[in-house]
Amino acid sequence: MLRIAATVLAIALTSARPAPADDGKIVVFVCLHGVVNSQMAAAYFNKAAQERGSRIRAVSRGIDLYRSVPVKVQDGLALDGLEAANTPQQLTIDDMAAADQVVAFDQIPAERHGRADVTYWSGIPLGIDDYESARDQIVRRIDALIPTLAAATEPAGDKTPLQLETKILLGDVRGRIDHLAVDLKRQRLFVAEFGNDSVGVVDLAARSLLRTITGLSEPQGVGYEPSTDTLYVANARDGSVQLYEANEYKAAGRIELGSDADNIRVDAAAKRVIVGYGDGGLAVVDPSTRTKVRSLPLWAHPESFQLQPDSGRIFVNLPDARAVAVVDVASGKQLTSWPLDKGGNFAMAIDHERSRVLLAYRNPAELAAFSTDGKAIAATGTCGDADDLFVDAKRGRIYVSCGGGYVDVFEIDGAAYRLIARLPTATGARTSLFVPEMDRLFVAVRAGPAGPAAIWVFKPMP
Repeated sequence: MLRIAATVLAIALTSARPAPADDGKIVVFVCLHGVVNSQMAAAYFNKAAQERGSRIRAVSRGIDLYRSVPVKVQDGLALDGLEAANTPQQLTIDDMAAADQVVAFDQIPAERHGRADVTYWSGIPLGIDDYESARDQIVRRIDALIPTLAAATEPAGDKTPLQLETKILLGDVRGRIDHLAVDLKRQRLFVAEFGNDSVGVVDLAARSLLRTITGLSEPQGVGYEPSTDTLYVANARDGSVQLYEANEYKAAGRIELGSDADNIRVDAAAKRVIVGYGDGGLAVVDPSTRTKVRSLPLWAHPESFQLQPDSGRIFVNLPDARAVAVVDVASGKQLTSWPLDKGGNFAMAIDHERSRVLLAYRNPAELAAFSTDGKAIAATGTCGDADDLFVDAKRGRIYVSCGGGYVDVFEIDGAAYRLIARLPTATGARTSLFVPEMDRLFVAVRAGPAGPAAIWVFKPMP
């Protein structure tokens, strides 16, 4: 009986065309045939928008159109009290032009792309193969998309807190992209292109790729040391740190750390460079001699770590140990460690103004704040697969970049952290760099359905 009713419903549905601007924003969901994932996304989006009192509505379109929605999709929607969003329709360039947001599950041909900025939702199974999994993943992304679209409809004074300013292409770069660093004097951004065995050098003033340093060995960390004008690159595969003079990028030295050289922090005031590496260690490098002068032992591989110059301490994420280690640089000893009840603590930042250490967990996905003596202050959910987080002291905000394809923006409200926006980026875009001196957030986006490898530049607003 359900299938008969759903079939009649499919015939009776009226065509859903992009509505006039005064009817609210329009989201166009696109998949190959316009009858599976795009129909599911549009139906669940409209339900969620209605529940939130939003006037934003969604329609479904197909690239290579089928004329009927599969019975399995109709049945799945019906079980959730829904029906297909509209009769199946071919995607046109007019649809693209009229849409406020285009979300695609499959590549849109260039002749129908127009000038629309398309967000690709990759990695979601077909609803006819695994309806529940597809539905759950689509709904999670819709929950992030609606607040972002709603923020864009608010008055000028209340617009989205991060505005995408430009995308700087990185050339033919494949695979994962890791951490970023900046040379403020030259306004150049360094991009550790882990999967490409290279480092990209971006001219931020010209908004273009300046050059690519090749022949590296899975570069993970990068850092610019100003007193010697040197670029440091930490390599995972061979454990080396390679040095380059920071004008022409000629090789200037090499430091062997044994294995898995990772994050780099430059302590410009103390004139030292610190590199996490191996099964548990921080190497302290003297920039003037370009040699390792000390090793600070740890009991697991260090991920993100942050310096607190006033106290001479380093706070170190040890996700394999579910802990944060606190190390004294002067003595080279570990002062204490904080056991954690959650996993995947890769990202870390210090809020110096409030004397807090911030962590982003992956399991579960959560932002947590601690006092500098390890006392828990607050915790709240965040986007998945976080790898970097930063404090915008000027605005009292936190930025978290996630491989799930989002940047979360939190507002600091006393001891609480309030999510004010979840901005879509691209799957795998989990590394970023906030540069207060330039007032910009740079997000590294790997090559994929969202387009070629690029640096997305966000301007904080207002």
